[in-house]
Amino acid sequence: MNNRQLARTCTIEKVASWENLFAAAAKARRGKSRRPDVEDWWMRRESELSAIRSELLSGRYEPGGYRFFEIREPKRRMIAAAPFRDRVLHHALCNILGPVLERQFIARSFSCQVGKGTTAARECCRQLVNHHRYVLKCDIRKFFPSIDHQILLAMLDRKVACRAMRELIRRIVGSFQTGRELPAIPFDGEDRVVAEARPRGLPIGNLTSQLWGNFYLDRLDHCLTEGWRHGAMLRYTDDFLIFDDDASTLQTVKHAVAAKLGQLRLQLAETKSRVLAVREGVPFCGFQFFPGLRPRVLGATKRRFEERRERLVKRRAFRLVSETVFAWYQFSREGNTTGLRQAYMRQPWRRKTSCP
Repeated sequence: MNNRQLARTCTIEKVASWENLFAAAAKARRGKSRRPDVEDWWMRRESELSAIRSELLSGRYEPGGYRFFEIREPKRRMIAAAPFRDRVLHHALCNILGPVLERQFIARSFSCQVGKGTTAARECCRQLVNHHRYVLKCDIRKFFPSIDHQILLAMLDRKVACRAMRELIRRIVGSFQTGRELPAIPFDGEDRVVAEARPRGLPIGNLTSQLWGNFYLDRLDHCLTEGWRHGAMLRYTDDFLIFDDDASTLQTVKHAVAAKLGQLRLQLAETKSRVLAVREGVPFCGFQFFPGLRPRVLGATKRRFEERRERLVKRRAFRLVSETVFAWYQFSREGNTTGLRQAYMRQPWRRKTSCP
């Protein structure tokens, strides 16, 4: 199918179909079945889905308000949580729109795709580290809060032909805007007042934000791999690595990447974007990668785990301690951590984690 035919597959009727809505509700409930508000909604799911379907087909659907809270791991972020009803719709929308957008993603674009999570990204990084001498590590400054609504909607309009679907996407995108707590950056000589007036920002926490964030940077991926013929790269959301055997070439690539991001009204985080020698170690997805060796867990990652474990032990939340340690064990086994994992298994507090 060509792009025009694919655009016609994204219709509001497909989003509002009973099969899609029931599948979306099951996905949204997964892992949250113990929450009282979710179970209350689930008991009324037939009537709730009927109301969502009616509002979608009539064009009356309006997103609800967000609930804001802060997380501190792995770093401080403000999360905007949509009501469960909206999260069901987000899953229904991504079920239809996701395959159309992901079809054009490059092979080394990871995050929020089936079979392309952190494990696949780390394996790709390990292979590239073994074949190149230098790496340009790039990170985008305040990525999700800086995504420009006008640019994103123009890109999505080329992938969606249905007017009702476009209007639904506009309402979801417009339901959240970054406030004045993050000053806007003027581009191309524009006035700061004009820059502040442009709506921007996607809520960290929405499923749609993850899909649209990947899609927003897809233009940069194709520019690197097809326009500049620089295929030795990988990206996990807004964290991406570009490899080469010449450090000066990567410095040139860095300037080109910064200029391309400027067209998307994004900016590199200068303190986190630099050229590194691969032999010194490449930090990526919680690990430090070295040529010819299994990766090591980053010190900051170990400290965050230890701090969380100590907080849970002080609260005597031994069941959560056990779950946390098991998750850490599964995560750390991907690296050279045999001694570290054995040390944790010998800890005296391990005997307490079996308490009910």
